[in-house]
Amino acid sequence: MCIVTNDTTCEGPKIRTNKVVRSNLRVRLGDVVSVYQCADVKYGNRVHILPVDDSIEGVTGNIFDAYLKPYFFESFHPVRKGDLFLVRRGMRSVEFKVVETDPAEPYVVAPDIEIYCENRG
Repeated sequence: MCIVTNDTTCEGPKIRTNKVVRSNLRVRLGDVVSVYQCADVKYGNRVHILPVDDSIEGVTGNIFDAYLKPYFFESFHPVRKGDLFLVRRGMRSVEFKVVETDPAEPYVVAPDIEIYCENRG
């Protein structure tokens, strides 16, 4: 699930996606995809997110406060179990994986959601 915006510089019938979206959809540049509107997307209750081990080597401090809290703060990101996403802060990037969601279907992360993250590493 993605949030779609209009890009007048993109020639139709093409779409633009970033590397993270392509990875989660398991598509490559040039693949043919179909885009459908998701009606009545709900807000989630809880999400469990873990940093990918090799992306936190040398990262110190509280990963939630430094990376996840600013990433999700009032941004309404869609999530689904198994998603990977990259958060950039300053000169560092940390990759995260969504390991569990409540409810199970894809939803949007609202500001009042409970985010569970262990600082691994």
